[in-house]
Amino acid sequence: MRMALFRRGLAALAISTIATPAGAQPQTQTTKADPLQCWWRTSAGAVRVGEPFTVVLTCAVLETADVKVVPDQSKLEPSVVQFAPFEVNGGSHGADLRTEDRRFFQYEYRLRVIGENLFGKDASLPETKISYRVQSKTGKGTALEGRDQTYVLPPYSIRVLSLVPGDASDIRDGATETFADIDQRAFRANLLTVVGGILFVLAALLGLLALVRIVARYRKPATTAERIMPDRAVLRGVGRELSAVKRERESGEWTPDLAGRALSGLRVIASYATGRRVAKLAQIAGTAPSSNGSESVNGQLLMLTGFPKRKRIIVSGSATTATVAREAKRVSTNGGAARAQQLEALEQALSRFTAAQYSRNGSLDSAALDESLDTGFELLRRLKIEQTWPVRRFIARRGAEPQPAGTRVWSR
Repeated sequence: MRMALFRRGLAALAISTIATPAGAQPQTQTTKADPLQCWWRTSAGAVRVGEPFTVVLTCAVLETADVKVVPDQSKLEPSVVQFAPFEVNGGSHGADLRTEDRRFFQYEYRLRVIGENLFGKDASLPETKISYRVQSKTGKGTALEGRDQTYVLPPYSIRVLSLVPGDASDIRDGATETFADIDQRAFRANLLTVVGGILFVLAALLGLLALVRIVARYRKPATTAERIMPDRAVLRGVGRELSAVKRERESGEWTPDLAGRALSGLRVIASYATGRRVAKLAQIAGTAPSSNGSESVNGQLLMLTGFPKRKRIIVSGSATTATVAREAKRVSTNGGAARAQQLEALEQALSRFTAAQYSRNGSLDSAALDESLDTGFELLRRLKIEQTWPVRRFIARRGAEPQPAGTRVWSR
């Protein structure tokens, strides 16, 4: 088409040259250009029924400084356009290209033909109509828009090939896989499944190993005493002993022996609260612990630890009322009023239970001892929270170098 236009232009130029007399003044001529031109291009000249192929529609519209052609492209979108008897399976709209006086736009459609009466015949893309308007600019800079016009793109034929010979009574299947191909693919699938399973197991083992290393790194005991029995386990044993004391108190009255058992637990709490070491010794021989896992023997707590092989640990605290009083005074001087008040309550509890344990006349202030036992439970609860792994990691990150729990000063 472009070659034909080129030849027509050369012929018109020759005719105008012959018709013009020699020496005559040349006149300015206006070239008439088509406002819109479109053409088809297909990926195949002949297709089979059901075979996908591509059809490209390319259009050139006139765009100059004075004239602009505005086509209606909404009806050309792949989701809207229809080309019976072809079925549109999708498409795309490419970016526009521009020259000095033309704008080119292009649509690509993916088609296929389905019909039992089209074997060996020509199927045509239907006649396509494109509406457009011409906008012209006047000397004052205003634009005038012309009436609606229609560009008709003629039908485009595509040959539909037959899938079977003329003497066949039915449609024959296409190329199929052999038994050897199927067996090879099955072997490859099984091999990939086995390799995937092995890699999954290795990944799980590596993840478990990394988790164990992380836990061992952050939960590694810092001292020999911590390895014998963790501080959190000691505090749980103290809680069981104080709970046993409270149950016996609810079923009876306070006695010096019962007050001594409570005093043993409070001394361990006071040792942790003042930052003193708690003695932990493995028992070689002695009385078996009670069913609750701890009991008080001569001011010491006998506890069980370890699994599955259980071992007995003797735990004792060395904190006294004087120790707690000095710590409360130091904390109060440094501005820790709330913590100093708690340490003063702990000092009072130790003093009351010490007096009750060594009382000779048997007259015990039950209300005061009950209050002191509740104070011990409250402080024990705070110490347990401090010994949890997240809180210890938080304290270690905020502080400099983390200290062993047995030597660290207790805080709120």
